[in-house]
Amino acid sequence: MPLTHAPRSAQWFLLATALALYASAALAQEPSPAPLTGPAGEPGLTLRYFECDVDTVLDLDSLDDYTETVVDAIALPEGARDDYFGLEFFGAIDIAEAGEYTFYTTSDDGSRLYIGKSLVVQNDYPHGATEKSGAIALQAGRYPLYVAYFEGVVDQVLEVAWEGPGIEKGPIPSDRFTQHEKVVSFPRDAVSTTVLEWPELDVTLAVTVDTRDGQGLAQFHEVIPAVLQEHYPAMLDILAVEDMPLPEAIGFVVRPEIGAPAYASGRRIVLDEGWFTANPDDLGCFIHEMTHIVQAYRNTPRDAGWLVEGIADYVRHKIGADERWSIPTRYRDGMDYTRGYGDAAAFLIWIEDEYDVEVVPPVNEALKRGRYRADLFEERTGKTIEELWNEYQETGE
Repeated sequence: MPLTHAPRSAQWFLLATALALYASAALAQEPSPAPLTGPAGEPGLTLRYFECDVDTVLDLDSLDDYTETVVDAIALPEGARDDYFGLEFFGAIDIAEAGEYTFYTTSDDGSRLYIGKSLVVQNDYPHGATEKSGAIALQAGRYPLYVAYFEGVVDQVLEVAWEGPGIEKGPIPSDRFTQHEKVVSFPRDAVSTTVLEWPELDVTLAVTVDTRDGQGLAQFHEVIPAVLQEHYPAMLDILAVEDMPLPEAIGFVVRPEIGAPAYASGRRIVLDEGWFTANPDDLGCFIHEMTHIVQAYRNTPRDAGWLVEGIADYVRHKIGADERWSIPTRYRDGMDYTRGYGDAAAFLIWIEDEYDVEVVPPVNEALKRGRYRADLFEERTGKTIEELWNEYQETGE
């Protein structure tokens, strides 16, 4: 998608109502690959070597600066530098007998393996040495093969293996490889940048959305900028601090199996593909994670860790972007504000309502400036955090 400017009055709520329709539509899968026709190419595979700093093999497809050679095995090449490089191997693999084949990659950092245009092994993104596998049914014949790998820092590991009818798990023999053109590419329109503007605040924000690993969530290219266009000013009312910079750009990246619905890191928010495919209307999650980007707290004291997630859920509650999500108005058994998130947000909201005083804005400012003290609560309310918590617990009785 091209660089665009979103309308100021973005109708995010109309887009949100359409999310269930997007989610219910099955993501189109590549058909089972068919064997190649025509004569086989020369022996070997093409290897492209990139010197680059990436955190996914998806980025290699858009790079033009590489060296190219022919090799007879999928392995780390001699002469590769220690860190920050990528590899693409492509050609054809000969399948002698029809049946189900399992392919494996062990890599540090990320790797992917395709047969034809079908992703068989997804072992991408930064991580230590990890083995992953995938199975695919194949007829006898030759099939396009594509393996991509990147190395960030520290260790370098790349091993590829297979097993199938009459084949025990092990490396793929070099006599199974022949040269063939690269057939795998990644959709360029799955990455978009939208520049949001709020002239009355003299604020702009460039929002990049990357759904290359979540093509069933293509609507997020419209939904995420629209949600932020509508709600970012209200977030700044709570979180902006005089003379403290605001982010000028933010990225939202969809990835599989991240272990949580979402997380924020630097100026990027990573969204779990599985979670948002099942819960595409979890709009408040964008608000929660965007809060972390604006917070940008410095040297958070150990006794203030609960405030990081608590304030993020506080902002999510105040914005009210999703009607299905709520926090309790009274104490419930088992609540613990030191866990952060909803328990802490409920506690903060109760303090402000009970004492008719703003607590979160000054605490947020103190955290941003690296000057947080626990006695800020006592200065605002006349009571310590412990005294306030004991009082809040009584609301559940």
